[in-house]
Amino acid sequence: MDVKPVRGRPGQVLAALLANPDRLVAVDTVVDWVWADHENPPRDALGALRQAGARLRQVFQADGVDADISIGKAGCRLDVDLRRIDYHRFRVLMARAREFHDRGQHDRAHVEASAAVRLRRDEPLTGLRTEVAGEWRLRWARNEWVPANAFLAAQQLLLGQTEFAVARLEELDLTHPLELSLVKLRVRALVAAGRALEATEYFRRVRREFQECGDLHAADELLAVYNEVIKPGAAPFPAPTAPVPAAAEDPRDGEPGLPAVWHLPPDVDGVVGREAVLAELDAFTVDSAGLPRADVVMLTGGPGVGKTTVALKWAHRAANRYPHGVVLLDLRGDGQVAGASAADVVELLLELLDVKVDEIVSPVARAARLTRLLRRRRLLVVLDNVARTDQVEPVLRVLAECTVVVVTRQRLSALLAARPSPVVTVAPLSADAARALLERRIGPRARQDPAGVAALVKLCQGNALALTLVAVRAAARTGMRLVTLAEALRDADMLLDVGNDGDWPGRSLRSAFTLSYQGLPPAERRTFALLGLHPGAEVASDAIAAADGRPLSQVRQSLAVLVAAHLIEQPGDLDRYRVHNLLQLYAESLARQLADSVAARRRLLEFYLLTAYEAHRTVYPGRDRPELPRTGTDVTAARFTTPAAARQWILRERTTLTAAVGLAAEAGLPEIAFTLPSLTADVFDFHGHFGDIIAGFTVAAATAARVGNAYAEASSLNDLGQVLLLMGQDAQAEPYLRAALRLVDAHGIGIGRVTVMLNMARRHLHAGRVDQAVTMLRETLEAARALGEPERCAAALHRLADALLEQGGHQLDALGLYREALALRERIDDGPGRIRTHIALGDLLTRIGRHGEAGDQCARAARLMDESQHLPAAMKLNTVLARLRHAEGDDRAALRHAHRAVELAERSGHATGRGRAMASLARILLDRGNIDDARRLWQRAARLFRDRERVGQAERIEAVLAELDSAAVPPARDGERDTVAMPSPRLSFSGDERLESTSRRGR
Repeated sequence: MDVKPVRGRPGQVLAALLANPDRLVAVDTVVDWVWADHENPPRDALGALRQAGARLRQVFQADGVDADISIGKAGCRLDVDLRRIDYHRFRVLMARAREFHDRGQHDRAHVEASAAVRLRRDEPLTGLRTEVAGEWRLRWARNEWVPANAFLAAQQLLLGQTEFAVARLEELDLTHPLELSLVKLRVRALVAAGRALEATEYFRRVRREFQECGDLHAADELLAVYNEVIKPGAAPFPAPTAPVPAAAEDPRDGEPGLPAVWHLPPDVDGVVGREAVLAELDAFTVDSAGLPRADVVMLTGGPGVGKTTVALKWAHRAANRYPHGVVLLDLRGDGQVAGASAADVVELLLELLDVKVDEIVSPVARAARLTRLLRRRRLLVVLDNVARTDQVEPVLRVLAECTVVVVTRQRLSALLAARPSPVVTVAPLSADAARALLERRIGPRARQDPAGVAALVKLCQGNALALTLVAVRAAARTGMRLVTLAEALRDADMLLDVGNDGDWPGRSLRSAFTLSYQGLPPAERRTFALLGLHPGAEVASDAIAAADGRPLSQVRQSLAVLVAAHLIEQPGDLDRYRVHNLLQLYAESLARQLADSVAARRRLLEFYLLTAYEAHRTVYPGRDRPELPRTGTDVTAARFTTPAAARQWILRERTTLTAAVGLAAEAGLPEIAFTLPSLTADVFDFHGHFGDIIAGFTVAAATAARVGNAYAEASSLNDLGQVLLLMGQDAQAEPYLRAALRLVDAHGIGIGRVTVMLNMARRHLHAGRVDQAVTMLRETLEAARALGEPERCAAALHRLADALLEQGGHQLDALGLYREALALRERIDDGPGRIRTHIALGDLLTRIGRHGEAGDQCARAARLMDESQHLPAAMKLNTVLARLRHAEGDDRAALRHAHRAVELAERSGHATGRGRAMASLARILLDRGNIDDARRLWQRAARLFRDRERVGQAERIEAVLAELDSAAVPPARDGERDTVAMPSPRLSFSGDERLESTSRRGR
C-alpha cells in the first residue's frame, strides 16, 4: 500500500487488514494474524488494536491516504480503494495479461505480466511472523506468484525471448525448487534457446530428485515433456509465426525488385544492463504473431545514458525480423550542425532505395513516391537524435507501413499528443551493470582493484558516457591505480571534462550536457543553472522560484520543460524535483557564471530561513523563537494551514535545511547559519534526527566563533551538549557545556549561565555525582529567580526535585518543588513542561503510596499529551502508569502499560527510555514470580544505562540484580529526560549586555 512504512504493532495490524480489506475481521482473528505463538497476546486485545488503529489513522491523514480503519467489539475493518493495494493490483494486471494472451496479443500480455511481477518488492506481509500469515504466504506463492511467473516466462518464449525466459526460470528455481510447472517450462525454454545438452542434464537431475522423494507422477510428467521436445524436428514451444519472405513488388509501383536497404552502423559489443529495455522494444514492435508491427516507439532518456547505443544494439538484434532492411538516420538534433528536416529524411530514404531524387522536384511528389515504395515492405527505421516534433511528424505519415523508433533526449509531448505511442526510457545503469561495463572495458586490472572500481562506479552514477570515458582514461593510464584516478576525478571540472584530450570533436560529459542545455529557451537555461545553487538532492518549485525571482507559475512551467528534456526528474506526485549527481555538478558550473548568483543564493537561503520560521511558529505557537535577521523584501515564505503540514515540510526538507546551514556559512551569511538550526531542532528532536541537530549547531558554533559572536557561539555549544546528553553521550557533551559556560561567564550572559548550568547539573546527575548536581541546581534556581525567568525557574525547580530524590530521604521536599514548578509552567502555558512535571508527580506520588493523587496527575498528563503526541513523554507516562497499576494490584493493566512503554521507546529510538521501561516491566514480572525473565530484562536495562553513561541508574539496577534473591528489592528511581537549550542566538545586546528578547525554548 502506498503509505510510509509503519513500524511495530500498528504496521502488523495494517498488514493483517490489508490481506483482508473491505470486510469485517473478528478481533480474535486479527490477534492470530498479529501476535506470534512465542509472544504473549494482550489480555486487552481490543484496547491494543484500538491503539494501533489510532496510530494508523494518523499515518493515513499525514500521507493523504483515503482510507479508514474501524475497530470495535464486532471486529476490525479497513476500508480502502483496492487499487492502492499491490496484491490486488497484481491480480488485476494478471487478469488483463491473460485476456491479451487469449486474444493472441502476447506482447501486450508480456507487458502486463511484467508490470504485475514488478509490484513485488519484498516478501508479502514481511512484518508478520505468525502461523496464519505464513500459511497465507504459502497459498499466495503456490496459487498466484508461481503461476504468474510461469505465465510471464511462457510469454517470453512465445515472443522468442528464450534467454530471458531461461534466466527467469533459473532464478525461480532457487526459491521454488521442484515446482513441476516451472521445471517443465524450464526444460522447454532450454531446448528453445538451443541448449539441448543443458536441458538433458537438468531433466535427468530433477527427474531423479522427483523419484527419490516419491513423486513418481511428477517424474512421469517431466519425462513426457522431455520426450516431446527433444525429438528431432519437435517444437519446444509454440513459436510465433516466422517472418514471411519479401513479396514481389506491385508492378504499379513502377519500381519492381527493389533491393533490401541496410543503412546501419556496425553492431556494438559490451552492452550491459539493458536487457529490460531491449525486451520492452521487442514487446512494443511485434504483434501477437511475432511479426513486426507498423507503429512508432519513442526511446528517450537523459544526456549520456546510452540511448543511441541501445537503439543500435536492438536494431541489429531485431534485423532478422525485417527482410526489407533496417535504416538508422541521425537527424542531428543535438545542435552541433543544422538539424535534418522531414524533407531531408524522405530524400535520404529515396536515395537508399536507388531512386533518382533529382528527377522528382516536388517535395510532395517525393513523399508520395516513398509512400508507394514502402507499401507492403517490412522496414525498420530508427530516427536518432531527434530534437523536435516537427522534424519527424510529417515523415511518420510516409513511414506508416514501417516500424519506427524515435530516439530523443526530449519527451516530445506534442508528438505524443498527436500520435499516442509507447515510450521506453533508458535510465542510468545499475551499480552491478556499471561495474561490469568498467571491468569489460578496463580488463583484468579492474578485477584486481575492486575498491577502485567501486569508487569509479559511485562517481559516474550509472551514466554510460561517463563510465565509458572513465574507462578509456583508465586504460590509457596503465600506471595509475584506479583508486587514485577516482580521487582525481572527484574534482567536478575534471570529471566533467574527462575525454577532452585535445582531439576533435571533443567528447566529454560537459559537451554532452551542453548540447541539451543549449537546446533550452533562455528562461529554462536560467532555471537549470539556479539548480546548481541548491544544497539538497531534491528541490521544490517554490524554493527555485525564490532564487529565480520570477512568479511561481512561470518557474513551474520551466521545470516541466526541464523534466521533458530529462535534465531533471520529478520522482513522485509532489511538486518536487531531483537532479542527477553529474548534472548537478554541471549546473553548479553554470551557476557560477550567473551575473546575480550571489543575490540568487541569498534569496534561496532566505526562503528556507523564513519558511522554517513560519513552520516553527505553526507547530509551536506558544514557544519563543529567535529574532529573524534582516532579509530582503523580495522573498516570501511558504505558508502552512496545519501543524502537521508544517512538520512534514521540515522533515521533507531535512537534508536540505541541514546543508543550508553550511551553505550560509560559506556564503558569508552568518546570521542565517546562527538562526536556522534553532528553528529546526525542535522537530528534528521530536523525530529523533539527532545527527542533523549536531551538524547544524556544529556549523553554527564554528561560524559564530569566526565572526566573534560570543552569544551565538555559547548558545550553539550548549545546544550541542544538550543533544549529546539526550543521545546518552555524556562524556562528549561535557566539553561543549564547559566551553559554553566559560563564554557566558566571560561575557556576563546571565540567562546563558542559567541554561548551561541546568544541563551541567544533568550531566552530574547522570554520572552519579548527585551532591554536585544538587549544589549546582540550588545556585541555578537562585540565578533564574534573580533574572525573573519563569521558564528557567520551573526547569530548575523540577531538576532540583529530581536530584533530591536521587539523594534519598527528600520526598516531601521534592513534592513541594514539583508543585511549584507546575504552577510556574501553568502560568506561562508551557505545555511540554507541564506534561513532564505531571508525570514526575505521578511517579513520586506512586512511590509514597498516594495512588489516587498519582492517577490524577497521570490523567492530566495524558490529556495534555493528546495535543502534543510527543513520543518520549508518552513513553515515560506509560512507564509511570505501569508502576502505578502494579502498586494498585492491577497487573494486567501494568503489563499493558509496560509493554507499551517499551514499544514507544523502540519506535522513538530512545535507549534510556527503553531501559526505564524494561526495569519497570522486570519489577512486575518479578512480583509475579517470573524471576528469569525479570533478571534478563534488568540485565539488558543495566547494559543500556552503562553504554550511555547513566552511572547512577546502572548501579541501582545492578544492586537489584545482586540482591535478587533477597525478600525485598528497593525500587529504583529513574532519571528524567529533561535537558535545556540555551536561548537562540541574538544579534544585538543592550547596554548592560543582557539580551533584548527572550529565550527560544526550555526543556
